[in-house]
Amino acid sequence: MTTEVDLLVAGAGPAGCAAALAARRTAPGLRVLVVDAARFPRDKLCGGAITGGGLREMAQAGLELRVPRVSVSHVVLRVEGREHRVRLQRPAAVIRRIEWDADLVAQVRAAGVEVAEGAGLAGLRRAGEGGRGPGGPGAGRWMAETAAGPVRFRLLVAADGSAGASLRLLGLGPGRRAPAREGVCPGGAPVELLFDLDAGIPGYAWRFPCLLGGAPAHNAGIYSLEPSPRLSTRLVAWMEREGAGRVEPAAWSIRTREPGGPVAAGPALLAGEALGVDPLAGEGIRYALWSGRIAGRLAARVLVAGAVGLAPALYRAALATSRSGVTLALFSRLAPRLHGPDPRWRRMASDRAVAEGFAALVSGASAVGPGLRLLARHRALSGGRP
Repeated sequence: MTTEVDLLVAGAGPAGCAAALAARRTAPGLRVLVVDAARFPRDKLCGGAITGGGLREMAQAGLELRVPRVSVSHVVLRVEGREHRVRLQRPAAVIRRIEWDADLVAQVRAAGVEVAEGAGLAGLRRAGEGGRGPGGPGAGRWMAETAAGPVRFRLLVAADGSAGASLRLLGLGPGRRAPAREGVCPGGAPVELLFDLDAGIPGYAWRFPCLLGGAPAHNAGIYSLEPSPRLSTRLVAWMEREGAGRVEPAAWSIRTREPGGPVAAGPALLAGEALGVDPLAGEGIRYALWSGRIAGRLAARVLVAGAVGLAPALYRAALATSRSGVTLALFSRLAPRLHGPDPRWRRMASDRAVAEGFAALVSGASAVGPGLRLLARHRALSGGRP
């Protein structure tokens, strides 16, 4: 039996949940279905830090933070042998994804949205082959094959990540991928978010406080913008130098946002990691909530107006003109410079003013001021050359 919906959301992570809830709040009469290949609770490799910007995006999407977390008031940036500890204007929260993602699904269900677990996408095709001409019963609709049966829909939000089926089924490539390693250690929890750009890779190592079974612990990892050898070994060695114990790293990779990259394809708007995360810090949670919220709200509006064909252009414009969109575009250009071979960028990042700007960004402030500080400092170091 075929399920009929207006909006299909692939993926029940932060982006998918934000999209579904935003669509329901924008147009309560729409039929919305969320499908996910996993069953919740399920864990996900992730540092688990929700920045001030991410908390703001949660609130704007109508989602509440209801799971155990560690509130963090300071960030430490370590660059070129210098270490700056800066107070956050708005504390960040560190959660465990196994708990948080399951609660997001619960909130979406409580809002009246159906979520089908164990039902990832298996196929996509146009519907309506049996109709008579362009006005047939399936005109303007698509068919999705899922483990829970076929679903006929008008618009899709593809939020099932870089490893989900949507990108492949839409004919899109895997995009630029950044490798990462992560592990969790019990005890000895730090009290701030530590970002160490002196880890010897084109990226950084991190150490965040978290809870493990209700007890203090820390989440540690290493993120590299470019492929780097022996990342797991590097993380273990870094943790030992920190005196923080030993982790058993798990490997994963992140699809990073590229300037001018796709935002839509076929019947779908891309959200979350399918769209791409911040390549400068590897932050995905904030941008998943942001893109999911915008995609869901826009999808609802064009579906109600009967203007689905305008969705891709409207979506690109909405992403580009929002605060998080401006930040993501800026970071997509800064990332290969800051994490690249030019040592002047690392020296520039070692300034106290840059650390304060980074703390402001973690708190959810605008990226314009810190971005201008970075560019001005780079011009000074390069003798005025761009």
